[in-house]
Amino acid sequence: MVAKIPNSGKGLSQRTGSCAGLVAYLEKEAPGQWFSLDRDDVPAGEVTQAIDRNKRNLNRDADKYYQVILAPSQAELRHIGSDPEKLRAYTRTAMEQYAANFGKGIEGRDLVYFAKVEHERTTGPQDRAVQLGDVPRGQQKGGEQTHVHVIVSRTENLSRYTERKQAGELERKNPYHLSPLTNHKDTRRGVVTGGFERKQFSERVEQAFDQAFGYDRPLSETFRYAHTMQHGTPEQCAALRTEALREQQQRQAVQQAAAQQLAAEQRRQTTPEHRPVQVDTPQPKPEHTPVRERKPSRGFGMGM
Repeated sequence: MVAKIPNSGKGLSQRTGSCAGLVAYLEKEAPGQWFSLDRDDVPAGEVTQAIDRNKRNLNRDADKYYQVILAPSQAELRHIGSDPEKLRAYTRTAMEQYAANFGKGIEGRDLVYFAKVEHERTTGPQDRAVQLGDVPRGQQKGGEQTHVHVIVSRTENLSRYTERKQAGELERKNPYHLSPLTNHKDTRRGVVTGGFERKQFSERVEQAFDQAFGYDRPLSETFRYAHTMQHGTPEQCAALRTEALREQQQRQAVQQAAAQQLAAEQRRQTTPEHRPVQVDTPQPKPEHTPVRERKPSRGFGMGM
């Protein structure tokens, strides 16, 4: 499971204005089909209005929203049958983890976000094959490519904030501005407390998938393994490769033992001594019908 939060940049990666361009781009595969915390089939126009209006006290050049991309592996997709309904439920769970990861005591309902399931992906500048010149940019990728795009407002849900403020549940003067790209990571002192640990978020959404769908994740498919292979020391990488190989061998041994047991059971059921014995059911005897006594026939004499 890859949980990616792209950095702000140019073009569609520019987050300081309206999200209309990004929403329109994500309409390319199938119009509509947006969903939120508690709604399905949200129109694209409503997505743009809700995100754009949910802002307060942000500078002109400040990010107004962010994008979260949840990309299951092909093994994970096979495990859930690429079921869009399961992916929608999982996305809502992942956004609960997104909220909790700020360390501010907020929940998914304190966010304004909309998401969409897509089934196609094309090659981009970050793909190694594109960088090497093996495939052109924009070429459709093969295999299962189902993934989820989420657009989430930087400002917490203003409607809910106002309601809680009026009810006396909140003492803070302003709503939270929630940036997953902040450099603060679980800070306890200073002007900014909390923060967002992207590594921790990736691990949380991975664990959420495993728990939700009973996925037995190999070590080689974990975020910890991928992160270590990319950022770890040579010694750390070697140790983790050894651990992953050992786990793989153990899994293969368990699978082989299970297959052997199944084969033995099938052979046992087909051997003559274990075949079901067919018992002849005695047929009912026919009822005894009494023989009618035959009367002697009249004879004819030889003479008159």
